[in-house]
Amino acid sequence: MKIVIVSGFLGSGKTTSVIKLGKRLQKNGLSVSVIVNDIADVGVDGQFISRKGLESKELPKGCICCTQKYALTASIAMVHVQQNPDILLIEPSGVAFPARIKEQVQKLDHVSMGPVIGLIDGSKFEDLMQHSEDAITKQIENADFVLLNKKDMLSTYQLSEFETAITEINPDATLHSLSLKLDDGSFTNFADSLARNLKDDSYISGMNTAITNTNETSDQDSDILDPEFNHFNVNSYAHSYPINEFSDQDQATQMALDLIESIKKSILELNPRFMGHLKMILQTDSIALKVSVTSYRDQPEIDSLSIEGNEDSKMTVFAAVTDVARDNLAEIIQSAVSAELPEWN
Repeated sequence: MKIVIVSGFLGSGKTTSVIKLGKRLQKNGLSVSVIVNDIADVGVDGQFISRKGLESKELPKGCICCTQKYALTASIAMVHVQQNPDILLIEPSGVAFPARIKEQVQKLDHVSMGPVIGLIDGSKFEDLMQHSEDAITKQIENADFVLLNKKDMLSTYQLSEFETAITEINPDATLHSLSLKLDDGSFTNFADSLARNLKDDSYISGMNTAITNTNETSDQDSDILDPEFNHFNVNSYAHSYPINEFSDQDQATQMALDLIESIKKSILELNPRFMGHLKMILQTDSIALKVSVTSYRDQPEIDSLSIEGNEDSKMTVFAAVTDVARDNLAEIIQSAVSAELPEWN
């Protein structure tokens, strides 16, 4: 079982990348499982990935590069025993440093370490470097492959400037500029090339063997990292709420959009330039959808999910953003849900 880490800050496109990569690896004849890590108490992305047809296991309640590293080790062992896929994709939280995860993996028997893939949201690269330059730099340094996402939202000048900056930070990584949403074949070509190397167990072009020699952290240091992830100053809150069954797709979509917009508006009052991720998954026997926002200037995006049936009707709301206290996030979400919930019940 070979492990591939797909990392990147909140909202960079990790989950989309994991789904696209996982499906492409399957088409190339490789069996795939996923471990996805959310920093909040309730996971969201694992549900989304499973509904897209990939076996996934969620690890919420902390970051697997520090507070949840032993849970990660146990989960890898469980996946190996129960599923033993050719490839295990690990999606860390958006505040993780992949080198620490790689160090944990390399201590394990019966698994081998593949490449670290780092996602960068090109549309927020300047904001991210201004807010958390040291942390973003470390994520880039930790990668074997860097995928500069959302190039369709960049000018020719910006694309060239950002590519140069990333290459200067990590000249050993292989850089691919692409758009996961408007894929022109770049990601497919990357995934197919990666699949061939993984399948043949051959040398991975771009493997940054220097990763484990940089930014080394002792086990003791990892255990005492601030659980509020202050290297990015990100705090999080998530909760699930029971709702009644209903069948009007348009009504459900509009109510989900109204809820996310309400939460976003309140967060903007506390931090007009927040970055991170607001997500909501709604599921009933007849409707399943995901709504997400990834920064102060983004509009909500909607994904329809497969209907699995015989499920408890509920919605899960998640917020992980910069420079807003956890108590404030909890109050914002609870207030927004209380205002909307009568319409859902």
